[in-house]
Amino acid sequence: MRKTVAKLLALLLGLSLVAMACGNDDDSGDAGASEPTAAPSTPAPEPTQAPETTAAPEPAADPEPTGIEVATARVEAFRQPQGQLPIAEPLTELPTGKTAAYIQCGVPVCEEIRIGIAGAADELGMSVEVFNHDDTPENVAAAWQGAVDAGVDVVLASGNPREFFAEQLAVLESRGVPVVVWSIPEGYEPGDGITANLLTADDYYFYGVLLADYAVAQTGGEGDIIFFGLPAFPVLGLLEEGFLAEMADVCPDCSLTNVSIDLTALLAGEVPGQVVSTIQSQSDPSHLVFAFGGMLFGVPEAMADAGLDVPAASQAGGGLNFGFIAEGNVQTAEMGLASEFLGWRAMDAAARALAGQPVGRSELPEAAEFEGRPDILAAGLPLQVLEADDMGFLATDPNLLWPGVEGFQDLYRELWGG
Repeated sequence: MRKTVAKLLALLLGLSLVAMACGNDDDSGDAGASEPTAAPSTPAPEPTQAPETTAAPEPAADPEPTGIEVATARVEAFRQPQGQLPIAEPLTELPTGKTAAYIQCGVPVCEEIRIGIAGAADELGMSVEVFNHDDTPENVAAAWQGAVDAGVDVVLASGNPREFFAEQLAVLESRGVPVVVWSIPEGYEPGDGITANLLTADDYYFYGVLLADYAVAQTGGEGDIIFFGLPAFPVLGLLEEGFLAEMADVCPDCSLTNVSIDLTALLAGEVPGQVVSTIQSQSDPSHLVFAFGGMLFGVPEAMADAGLDVPAASQAGGGLNFGFIAEGNVQTAEMGLASEFLGWRAMDAAARALAGQPVGRSELPEAAEFEGRPDILAAGLPLQVLEADDMGFLATDPNLLWPGVEGFQDLYRELWGG
């Protein structure tokens, strides 16, 4: 069962019934010694009846919000910017002189995360070795093996299921090396060799929920909503699950087309053509949803060439997506992933693990409460529905990344005792 954003409570008032009864007393008098004179025979008065009372009607309970109202309220809650770090406990010991391995995936957002990791490592007095791969199982395993062979103190990695690197993970666990990951289809502190998973299975499910809510709120449930999924990544399969479940919940009568994109098609640049042909096959296309921001590369240009104009939203996008939004070029919103911030949070978690501290857990926002999904936003990564009015951070440099929390670098320096 979904948890509605606004907890609407029906106020039931109990009204007491007041019964009023009236009665008359008979009076009698003496006539001296004479015989009492009989009073004229008159019928005894009827006892006075209490007026009938009618219970006041109970006030009607507030109506259950509609699905579109629920979707709109959740979107509005996540339009609000965040202004503080998720974990407030100071770092007890700087990991000066330690070495981190970053096992870097093949999509652009992973390079953006590397920028954050490098900046945070400098601040913490650590060095970073990068091991690249192309997300195929054999190359993922090879990158992890490079980290094992390098004898690093902590490992950071993104986006692949643990089956790809199980052998290397077992070695690292036997050495007591902390491993901080994100975007694997597991919980926040999954164990079995993984210290923390900063983007959880529940997070991706919720990103799908928020994308569905945005599409419904923007269209009012009208027209054909088209979802482009990328199920090759397990976490994006979870996002698709959340999207479809929320669509069925808040807009069961919506027209929805679900298109699965192969990873090979994405890497070959075939997505723009698939998007155009899908739009042209619909009678009334009203909104496009992309499971991943990188899927939009080349799409606005292809749509313009075909004379198409349908708004779109995505998640985990980067600079190109922010540019599309700022220019009003097809994309209208991004479920913002603060990729550089993620790099700093990953190093924060790594430093805490090296110091023997808990990695910390953020408080769950009310608008993200879903039964059976306890790890939504557990790592405290910023999440915001970013639209054109939020693109002010591009004013000085169009290549800047969304910060998530303004001035987060200084906030982390303070938290780390810098």
